[in-house]
Amino acid sequence: METVVYLIRHSEVTPRVNTKNISMHDNKQIYNEKAFLSVSGEKRAEKLSKLKELQNIDAVYSSNYVRCLETAKYIALENNTIINIDDRLNERRIGDMGDMKAVDFERLQRKDFDFKLSGGESLNQTKKRIVDAMKNILMFETGNRVAVVSHSTALTTLLTAWCDIGYNVDDNIILSFADKTIIDGRYTAPMVFKVTFDGMNVLDVSCLDIGTI
Repeated sequence: METVVYLIRHSEVTPRVNTKNISMHDNKQIYNEKAFLSVSGEKRAEKLSKLKELQNIDAVYSSNYVRCLETAKYIALENNTIINIDDRLNERRIGDMGDMKAVDFERLQRKDFDFKLSGGESLNQTKKRIVDAMKNILMFETGNRVAVVSHSTALTTLLTAWCDIGYNVDDNIILSFADKTIIDGRYTAPMVFKVTFDGMNVLDVSCLDIGTI
């Protein structure tokens, strides 16, 4: 019996400089958890929920970050269901960057999935917990159509469980499945991947063309 899972990156977030409820004393991790959708992001999330592919969804799962819950709410409302919150779907914890530049940190993690900072997670650690979450979802939702709302890095690590990994000239990750490009190093907000399962086995992975919503 086939199960269809839509892996959804949250919609557009309000820029940090305009985020009024984030104290200057909050660290990056707290900001990441609190960051909410912009006005445009709310509109995109609502339009996303109206897509034909996301109709007749049986279950909605989300990380506990605000931006994911705000994206998931439209899909849940459109399909008259609830949001199941699972913190294993959360974004990778960055940890203490100190004086390290974000671009250098990202590059190191992309090239070494075991690299992590103090108080942070490696990509392999992130992958393990989100793969565990997906296994539980597949056990509970066999034969269903499921929406899972998460984050770019977390979803990328999950997709590496099924996709071939490569890198472009900027050392960004490229993922492919059955000679189809799934991720080309660029991300949009929102973004949707469709994964079809037979039990725990992956039959197909694709990146949906959702247009300019």
